[in-house]
Amino acid sequence: MGVGRWLGVLCMAWVLGGCGAAPPPAPRARRVVVISLDGFRHDYPDRVATPTFERLAREGARADRLIPPDPSLTFPGHASLATGVRPPRHGILANRFHDRVRGNYAYEDDPGWYEVPPLWIHTTRQGLRTHVYHWVGSGGAWQGTAPAVWYPFDKIPDDRKIDQILQWLNAPEPERPRLVMSYLAGCDHVGHEHGPDSPEVTACIAETDARLGRLLAGLAALAEPVTLLVVSDHGMTTTTGEVDPRPAFTALSPPPQVVIQGPTAHVYLAPGQDADAAAEQARALPHTRVSRPTGAERHPARTGDLVLHADFGVIYRVPKPGQSTLPGHHGGDPLHPDMGAVFFAWGAGVEAGATPEQPRAIDLVPTVCALLGIAPPEGVEGVVVPGLLGR
Repeated sequence: MGVGRWLGVLCMAWVLGGCGAAPPPAPRARRVVVISLDGFRHDYPDRVATPTFERLAREGARADRLIPPDPSLTFPGHASLATGVRPPRHGILANRFHDRVRGNYAYEDDPGWYEVPPLWIHTTRQGLRTHVYHWVGSGGAWQGTAPAVWYPFDKIPDDRKIDQILQWLNAPEPERPRLVMSYLAGCDHVGHEHGPDSPEVTACIAETDARLGRLLAGLAALAEPVTLLVVSDHGMTTTTGEVDPRPAFTALSPPPQVVIQGPTAHVYLAPGQDADAAAEQARALPHTRVSRPTGAERHPARTGDLVLHADFGVIYRVPKPGQSTLPGHHGGDPLHPDMGAVFFAWGAGVEAGATPEQPRAIDLVPTVCALLGIAPPEGVEGVVVPGLLGR
């Protein structure tokens, strides 16, 4: 048999054997820890002395800001961070929405609402032990697969989560995770209640830095190198106005279901109602733009017949007696600087001194997969953060 024919046989055997795809990349990190800080705006670390964030940037990498998905809300933000795709693909359109088949969604912990596998499911299926502590939508199995450790969501102090992560990473090898993902409350609540420029937020920034300092010291003391990624889901801005969207639809009977979420509202019309007429009525609302998403921007069961978008700084809100304006909010244009989130990387596989400009939330999954030496899930829309990984 000639050499050319022999090589052809080998190539055919390689393809038929299922090895036609490129081999996975070599791992750059043995273990990866991903921490999310809810509502931690990209410029918060520059407000006060933050020695931990400064160390992360000096010894590792800091992005100018991380771009959240649209809308820049907690649940779709964490879902995009965890899946590498945008909200119309993963299905978590907001913190609250209506599904025409399943019913109403409101801050759900059930991963069954995800329509693509989150990272902790993908790594588990690749044989990597994974622990998840309160990431959004991580409360159980997804299509029959669950990570090695997970917890139903509860109000656990962030310091206890830091303690638990360090215990996991100091455990004997069979119980030691390759990937840890954890949600921390961050400064989101304080930003809502007092506004992003308040003294209360400044104090929270310092507390968060100290908390991460404890984690970083524990990671640095481990016998093996670990990679730490610190991200957030969105930023925060000052509220400049509020609009009640309900008066736009008083002429409709029955009234549509209007699901409000910050500066966005999904309007679900009753069967047979005229969407064009309803959109024309909605355009009379102040500070409002009306869209009717189609194609890849629309989820077939969950996107409203109309979507209302408030001007930046304005939110939709149903007034209540004695209710004051909410000082801070998020959910606006993800490209606006106030909505920018943090992105820091430190440890094994990270190019020291790297300054990626504006990675996106959907870039986290392929980046973590590259660090761990596995291929990302099929259909991921993000890319490995350019310039972040060392040789």
